[in-house]
Amino acid sequence: MRTRTLFAGITAALTAVTVLTAPAPALAGTDPASRASSVARAAGTSGTDAATIQKTVGAYWTAERMARAIPVDAPDVPVKSEKPAPVPTGPVSTVAPAQPSKKPGVNAGRNARPDASAAAINASPTVGKVFYHNPGDGSDYVCSGSAVNSASKNVVSTAGHCVYDPDNDNWMDNWVFVPYYDHGSRPYDTWYAAQLTTFNGWFDDGDHDWDVAFVNVWRTAGTRLVDRVGGNGLAFNLADDVYVTVIGYPAEDPFDGEWQYYCQGNIYPRWFSDQVGFDCLLTAGASGGPFLYDYDNSSLLGYVNGVVSNGPPETSYSPYFDTDVQNLYNLVASYTT
Repeated sequence: MRTRTLFAGITAALTAVTVLTAPAPALAGTDPASRASSVARAAGTSGTDAATIQKTVGAYWTAERMARAIPVDAPDVPVKSEKPAPVPTGPVSTVAPAQPSKKPGVNAGRNARPDASAAAINASPTVGKVFYHNPGDGSDYVCSGSAVNSASKNVVSTAGHCVYDPDNDNWMDNWVFVPYYDHGSRPYDTWYAAQLTTFNGWFDDGDHDWDVAFVNVWRTAGTRLVDRVGGNGLAFNLADDVYVTVIGYPAEDPFDGEWQYYCQGNIYPRWFSDQVGFDCLLTAGASGGPFLYDYDNSSLLGYVNGVVSNGPPETSYSPYFDTDVQNLYNLVASYTT
């Protein structure tokens, strides 16, 4: 089955947060809801500070290399959960969206739309294209992601398979987020990963029930990501049939990955998993793109309630955003860069 790639992160409900300086080892029997985390690295160097990452990774991602990067297929993992369908694990909880500190300098255009039944919407500066190098197979890949509001104003949501490769047992290198990527243009700069975080359920088993990730990024020219482009809110434990807007950068036929595409409609529970589904043709490259609840066509913000993880043609599945995902987010929300 051909699946769509997305960056994902997994974390745990812990009482204290330790920022790791090396990839976290996976242990047999580890709680899948616990966190696996690594500092971001540049290929070919041991440096993990902002200056080294920005200089080395910035030189790596030329326009030509970005154009050659390919969409990744998420590992095809059978549904394993015994639950009949995802259910809330706590009360509905939200994190409010945040406007940028000043109005974006680029006038958001109309999204191209793969679904003729969807209403026209404006593209969002919070949604962007993700680029990374996989040292496991030596290739460069693309995913999607979105800026989310947090105390640190520096967090990107994506899919777990966009930050960690369980088949080759390695974290991704040279990870960058380019908000509002537009046919090679980077109007809101390039944002470099400082820390990659995902669930142990993805780290250990590549289980799509846990294919979520959060990435902390360094400031760019002294500015925080959300101050520059705004930040979507997040919503946890919502009903499993809410109306959403899914946005990403699909990069396989009939799309080219050069601009934002979207679908709109109601999600539904995926039986025998902790996932929700959405009927929409967004090919590989859209992985990690947000399921946005209550997307506002004026503010260009919504509430992330899922991320593109996997699916057969014309269907996108996301891990259900429950209390475990909320706990993962809480662990990275205040990490300051």
